[in-house]
Amino acid sequence: MWSPSRRRLIKLLSLAVIGVLGFWNIYQVEAQAVTASDYILVNSNLTITVEPDTTTPVVVGIRNLTGQVWTPETLRLGTIFPTGDSDRPSVWRTDTWLSSTRVSLTAGNQPIRPNQVAVFSFTMKAPSYRGIYQESFMPLLEGERWLVGNPITLTFQVGEELLIQETTSDKEIRIYRDTQQANWLENGIVIATLPVSSGKSGYTTPAGNYRIINQFEEAYSSKYSLYMGHWKGLAKEGVGFAGYGMHSLAYWKIKNQPYPDGTIYNGRLYINHRVYEDVEHLGEPMSHGCIRFGINEARVMYDWAPIGTAVVVV
Repeated sequence: MWSPSRRRLIKLLSLAVIGVLGFWNIYQVEAQAVTASDYILVNSNLTITVEPDTTTPVVVGIRNLTGQVWTPETLRLGTIFPTGDSDRPSVWRTDTWLSSTRVSLTAGNQPIRPNQVAVFSFTMKAPSYRGIYQESFMPLLEGERWLVGNPITLTFQVGEELLIQETTSDKEIRIYRDTQQANWLENGIVIATLPVSSGKSGYTTPAGNYRIINQFEEAYSSKYSLYMGHWKGLAKEGVGFAGYGMHSLAYWKIKNQPYPDGTIYNGRLYINHRVYEDVEHLGEPMSHGCIRFGINEARVMYDWAPIGTAVVVV
């Protein structure tokens, strides 16, 4: 039998061990919280009011939480979809951007060492339609990797007096034929604005209220001898299937590809033994009545918009 004093000593030692383990667990949790992200947002005008078709300045600052030096030549802000998919073409871009999917560091930035702040200063041009918009970005080291962290989401109120866009469901797609743009809405908020190609002269896409009635990863038009990736058929309210759908840029399949993947020749994109037409004219009316999206955008939409989603063509 142990004496009372020895039992007290053992108890104290046990409490000490538990305390050390508890501290270690807390330390581990805190360390994970710090190292789980490569960066933290430290400065940004996240909510902005702007009038339609006007340009507004944006500043985003992120602190380097890695042990790596970020170089101005590779550090970028990249656009993302609300699903997390990368490289969403942004119609908000201006000539201060590198491309429709990339923003570079503010001119004059030096290499960003650990714990230093990288600043992106650029402008964005609002679309023509009033509403609440969200544009999302993630930083990346071009050619290396996307940085780990929370998305950087900017919220824009376009128009001092909003035109309330009533939606008939949680998700809705609006096609604007005059500007050849599509808005994806979730609960009334525009989460993506993308270029499209609707029907060209003589094949104008009819205005109206539709719903997605079916979907196929690949559809084929025997009338035009074209394939259509990530097809979503549209049914007009009170009419049924209208003969139109939404899909990727139309393409042909070829056995012998004459150019390397990614080559654009005579306005056609060659990739994976497919030839996509009118790739350089996305954003202009070019189709036979359907609504064409970019290849990647159609793929993301295929998963984002289920059968039954409302589609409004105006």
